[in-house]
Amino acid sequence: MDDLGPFTVTTLDRRPDLEPAIDRLVTGNLPEFMSWESPGNWRWHRLYDTCAAHQFCVLDEEGRLVAVANGLPVHWDGTVDGLPEGSDDVLVSAFSGTGHGSPNTLCMLSVSVAPHLRGTGTAERLLTLARSAATGADWLGLLIPVRPTRKARYPLVPMAAYATWQRADGTPFDPWLATHAALGAELLAPCDRSLVIRQPIARWEAFTGHPLPGPGPHLVPGALAPLEVPGDGEGVYAEPNFWVFHPARPDEPLSRTRT
Repeated sequence: MDDLGPFTVTTLDRRPDLEPAIDRLVTGNLPEFMSWESPGNWRWHRLYDTCAAHQFCVLDEEGRLVAVANGLPVHWDGTVDGLPEGSDDVLVSAFSGTGHGSPNTLCMLSVSVAPHLRGTGTAERLLTLARSAATGADWLGLLIPVRPTRKARYPLVPMAAYATWQRADGTPFDPWLATHAALGAELLAPCDRSLVIRQPIARWEAFTGHPLPGPGPHLVPGALAPLEVPGDGEGVYAEPNFWVFHPARPDEPLSRTRT
């Protein structure tokens, strides 16, 4: 195990018994519907079976899981045009045999921190450790489809516009995007359909607690964009994320990632 301040970090291949705790932490940090069926969610647990060494787990002094970063080695050509469509695409390509090329980038699909440790620098240190793993493998770095923490307050604003919002000091308005930028990440591009969940209207109504009687966009608690109800008995939620890239060697950013 490696030292992480008062905590320790390990990986799932060393501690396979942590798998249930990982699931609880990841799902507990997200709205309930984010764990419903999607092309990527159907394949999520393959990460634990095939990429256990890239599931980075932070344990407190009593051995409890308090943070986790879920990684998947992928091939990326280092360009914005070559970015995956989102987290669904990453998982489907990896586990359906449609991916191409040898892994050269570590895609971090989720970074989750226990509520009582948010704002303590735990996420930053975890990202730094994951980037060190990519550096050690001589990969390009970390590629992350970020779920901005404040975007759910502005579901009607397109992700491309939201990501340009800045504070008075010129740093990103969104705290999670600002964290990545402060660590030297390059903010690349939105992925407007990173994860797509299609479910019967009745299930969405049970979640929202009110009827969705007609076609159109509907606001859903915790969603980053409106739920689309096309009138066919199902509601479709397309989760928008924003791609960020942490170069393995921060002093050598990949300028070709910008367009």
